[in-house]
Amino acid sequence: MLNASQSQLFDENVGRVNSMILRVMEFAVLVPLSFIIFTIAGLWDVPHSYSTILIVYTIIVSTVLYFLNKAPHLQGLTVYAGLIGSMFFVCLLGVKSVIVITISYAFVPVLSCFYYNVKLTRIMNLANFLAVLCVTWIRSQTILDIYVWVDNVYKTPLNWFISNGIGITVESIFVYMITVSLARRTEKTLTNLLTSSEERNTAFDELRKRNKYIVKINSEIEKTNQSLKMTQYKIIQFVSQVLGSHDLFTGRHLLHTKKYVEIIAKELRDSGYYRDQLTDENIELYSTAALLHDIGKVHIPEGVLNKIGKFTPEEYELMKIHPSEGKKLLEFLPVIDDGIFNEIAMDMAFYHHEKWDGSGYPNKLKGTEIPLCARIMAAADVLDALISQRLYKDPMPVDEAMEVFEKSKGLHFEPCIADAVINLKNLISIIDEDFKMQESSTNAEELEWWMRYHSNAVKFEVKTDFIGASTEPQSAVYNK
Repeated sequence: MLNASQSQLFDENVGRVNSMILRVMEFAVLVPLSFIIFTIAGLWDVPHSYSTILIVYTIIVSTVLYFLNKAPHLQGLTVYAGLIGSMFFVCLLGVKSVIVITISYAFVPVLSCFYYNVKLTRIMNLANFLAVLCVTWIRSQTILDIYVWVDNVYKTPLNWFISNGIGITVESIFVYMITVSLARRTEKTLTNLLTSSEERNTAFDELRKRNKYIVKINSEIEKTNQSLKMTQYKIIQFVSQVLGSHDLFTGRHLLHTKKYVEIIAKELRDSGYYRDQLTDENIELYSTAALLHDIGKVHIPEGVLNKIGKFTPEEYELMKIHPSEGKKLLEFLPVIDDGIFNEIAMDMAFYHHEKWDGSGYPNKLKGTEIPLCARIMAAADVLDALISQRLYKDPMPVDEAMEVFEKSKGLHFEPCIADAVINLKNLISIIDEDFKMQESSTNAEELEWWMRYHSNAVKFEVKTDFIGASTEPQSAVYNK
C-alpha cells in the first residue's frame, strides 16, 4: 500500500510518461510522410491515400492527447488513450501488406512498462496481442495476392493466418513475460527506494530535530557557562578588591598589572614570540589571573605591607613568603576553565618574583624554567611598581622606567619581554596617565585612611621561625 508521498511520485511519473507518449505521437507523423517521399522517389509503393489516413490519424490522436494532458484529473484516462492510440498506430502500419513490421508490435507493451504498473502492462499485452491477431487476419486476406510465390507453402489465407498467428502468439508470450517482469521489478524497486528514501528522510528529520534540540541545549549550556564564568571572574575581582583593602596600593596595583599583562602578551605575539601559547583565550586567562598574583599578601601583616621606608631584613624575609602563601591559597580555588585558569593563577602567584638570570625567589628558577605567564607577570609587576605612587616613593617617569628595563634585559627579564615593554612605551604612557586621572579622585580618601591607621602606631614581633630563617626570635618596630 502506497502512502501519500509515494502515490504523489507515481502520479507525477504518469504525467511525465503521458507527455512522452504525446511527443511520440507528434513525431509519428514523420512515418507516413516518409512513405509519401519514398513512394515518390520510387523506392516504395505505398498508396498516398493510406499515408494520408496515417497522417490524419496521428494528428487526431496527438490533438486528443494534448488536451487530455492539460487536465490533471484526467491523467488516468490519458494513460489508456495514449497507449491504445499508439497501439492502433502500430496496427495501422501492419495492416498494409507492403509494409513488414515485427518487433514494432512490442512497442506498446514496452511503453506500458514506463508507468511502473504491472496490471496496466498485463492489460496492454493482452490488448496488443488481440490487436496484432486482427491485423494478421486482415493481412492474410491480401498478402497471398501480392506474393504469389508463397502459394506453394500457404495454400489458403487461413493457413497463412494460422502459421503466422502461432508465431505471433509465441512472440507475444515472450513479450508478456519480459514486460510484466520488467514492470514488476521496476515497480518493486522504485517502491523500495521510495520507502527507504522516506525512512531515511524521516530519520534525517528526526536527526535534525534532535540536532536542533542539542544546539538549543548547548546554547543554553554555553550561556550558563558564560554566566558562571562571569560570576567566577567577578568573584576573582572581589577577592582582589578585598586584598586591596588590606594594602593601601595593592588594589590599584592588581588592576594595573591586569592591563599591562594583556598588552605585553599581545606585543610579544605580534613580534613573533610564543604565538602558539599566546592565543586570545590564553591572554585573557593571563590578564584575569594577574588579579590574584599577590593574593598571598593577605598573610602578610598590614604593618609590613604599608610600611614607609625600607624593610628590615626580617620584614623582607616575611614579605618573600607571599608567593608560596598565594599558591597555597589558590589550591582551594574552584576549578575554572577545566583547571587551566587555576594552573596559570598558581604559576603567576608562585613564580612572579623569579628572575631570568636565576637570582629571584622563592626557587631561584632560571630562564624558561619559569612559566611564560609568570615571566610576563614579573615584567608587569615591576613596571607598575616603578611608575606608580607608593608610600615610600613618588612614581617614576615612564622614560626612566624604560631605562630600567633596558638595563635589566637578560638579568631580571627575558630579553624579548623587556623589548616588548620598551616597544610599548607610548601606549604605557597613555594607560598610566589614564589610570592616574581615574584614581586622582580617590587619592585623598585612601591617604586619609592610611594616615588614620598610621596614627595608631603599634608594635609587633616577627618570629623568624615562622619564615624558617632561624629559631631565635627577633623584633622590629614599625609605624602605621
